[in-house]
Amino acid sequence: MSESSLDPIDSLVSPRFSDPATFFRTPWLRDGSAFDIALLGVPFDFSSNRAGTRHGPAEVREMSRLIRRFNSDGGASPFDQCRIADLGDVPVIPVDITRSVASIVKHIERIAASGATTVCVGGDHGVTYPVIKGLGWKQPLGIVHFDAHPDTYPDAWGDRYNHGTLLRRLVEEGLIDPKRSVSVGIRGTRFCLDDRDYHRETGMRLISYDEFEEIGRARTIEIIREVIGNEPTYLTFDIDVLDPAYCVGTGAPEPGGLSMRDAQMIIRGFRGLNIVAGDVCEISPPLDITNHTALNGANLAFEILCLVADAVAKGKAKAGN
Repeated sequence: MSESSLDPIDSLVSPRFSDPATFFRTPWLRDGSAFDIALLGVPFDFSSNRAGTRHGPAEVREMSRLIRRFNSDGGASPFDQCRIADLGDVPVIPVDITRSVASIVKHIERIAASGATTVCVGGDHGVTYPVIKGLGWKQPLGIVHFDAHPDTYPDAWGDRYNHGTLLRRLVEEGLIDPKRSVSVGIRGTRFCLDDRDYHRETGMRLISYDEFEEIGRARTIEIIREVIGNEPTYLTFDIDVLDPAYCVGTGAPEPGGLSMRDAQMIIRGFRGLNIVAGDVCEISPPLDITNHTALNGANLAFEILCLVADAVAKGKAKAGN
């Protein structure tokens, strides 16, 4: 397969409603051809009162038909900067957390071994842990964590791996650097009053939604850039950081949250940083018959893809010099 054949299908030539759905109409790649960024679905529900996120990747693929080649803020298209393809879904074992975590790690390891990176669509937020583990960076990554919830619980029902424990596991296993970690948008009712202590104890920066309202977008972007610096960083976006008006199809909606415009502008504020991989999680299509949540998820995945493609292209240019 030639590099040019990795271009997305041109929607001005082939209508958006035609052909099987892939992320952003990129080629569905199965033959091991060279690529820089793998677009992957991770269709697994770890544990949720309102399940259904295992259907997220399929619906985000469908809604990503509406995404055009260039970001509205200008700049190079990610598809011109990098070789990007849809590599399908990571294999998982329904209802078996232990085996699914191992399968996700192994699958991502194979992709990372080829020299590529990933932009993933969950699945619930628990998938972020095995994805980052599978990427196998030699140094702890920074992380920008968009979420209504802190995700630092020690366990849930005695299980250490689920959508509420991922940040704690990543810190404990040295996969992320807590001093280069930021959680944005935390809000909502709480199980206990010490649920944000782990951030303070480990040095992770937490920007609650209340603080975001006080300081605004520009200062939020400044703080995040100051914390993560220019070292390799992972961006994970739990769709429930948005106000439920923008994400009715999610498992744990919390009143009051970021607008889509807030989210787009904050992510675009990271241009130039070393965002090496990312994901969008917690989209549950069965809870949203309008597909609006999946459409917003597709747009956010595209924003993340633009950042990752920019970082990968700069890394390739630097290596070439």
